Amino acid sequence: MMLRQIVAAVALVSVVVALFMGWREALRPGRFPLQEIHMEGIVNTDVQGALELIDIDKGTNLFAIDLDSVKKNLLTLPWIRTVQVKRVFPDLLSVKLTEKVAVCMGKEENQLSLLDEYGTAIKELEPGDPLVFPVVVTSEREKNKSARIVWLINLLGRHGWVKEQISEAVGYAGNRWVLYTKKGVRLLLSERADDELELLMRLQRKYDLLNRQIRQVELRIPGRAAVRMSQGLL
Repeated sequence: MMLRQIVAAVALVSVVVALFMGWREALRPGRFPLQEIHMEGIVNTDVQGALELIDIDKGTNLFAIDLDSVKKNLLTLPWIRTVQVKRVFPDLLSVKLTEKVAVCMGKEENQLSLLDEYGTAIKELEPGDPLVFPVVVTSEREKNKSARIVWLINLLGRHGWVKEQISEAVGYAGNRWVLYTKKGVRLLLSERADDELELLMRLQRKYDLLNRQIRQVELRIPGRAAVRMSQGLL
């Protein structure tokens, strides 16, 4: 029994020593030198800015790269939602990114921001950023602003035909909304907005309503629509 224990102990020590020597050999300068950083999933993120955050010199041993640090640094970029980093031997660092999706723009104190599908700000709008309509405006004192924005975006997602025509949406108390079309027509909606937009679609198909010279469509009267014509028109 004692002999078996001694043999087992010697074997274990041998394995540990071999692993240590192998690890030291792997870390030796010149072994597994980084030659390329391959990045996937970038759409709106500045590639050069991302590489500067990674900040790893060519020729660095792959084993010496702190993958968690790379991930943490990339997650500070406004567009990035998730990051996966892995070593691909013998000389590649693979970085897979998932970006946030801008679904609309928010407006506070005349500053536009891109908002994601959760109603959360991605970043303030800057030259070169995508313009994603509608611009959504809600009360600054509202506690559930994000939830209301998500509600509106989901509503417009269910009525894609009207979403394409909307440039701005303004929310009021009681889950009331005023949508502005790109032609300047105001659409007045309530919490029954799905039914109201279904009615609007029927009117659009029958009368081409939104392409006429009108100022406003009041849809908050159940089952009815009140149309206000542009000034000077009957």
